[in-house]
Amino acid sequence: MEVKDYCKVMLAEVTAWKQKLDTMKKVADKYGAAEKEKMLPLIGQIEQEVAAAQGRLDQLEHECPADWSPVKNELDTLFGTVGDSIDSAWRDFSPGYLDAETLDE
Repeated sequence: MEVKDYCKVMLAEVTAWKQKLDTMKKVADKYGAAEKEKMLPLIGQIEQEVAAAQGRLDQLEHECPADWSPVKNELDTLFGTVGDSIDSAWRDFSPGYLDAETLDE
């Protein structure tokens, strides 16, 4: 796979993560104070991981090195971590807060 193609695919995934994070924030805002306090650090951690992935992709896309396999391996690992974090966080949300209205906002 070419570096540009890889970046294009991974940027699409970062965009999807950002949308999920926005939805999580909206849902967390509907929680009571105690529940919200539990979720906000996790959301913040995921935001940092997404920002790190975005930064590495931007760097890879602009530098376009001949041997980009070390960066690809790092990103693949980071993407696995972020994906797992988002999936885990999503499961922690109470189903009552995840209605169609929340997801469409």
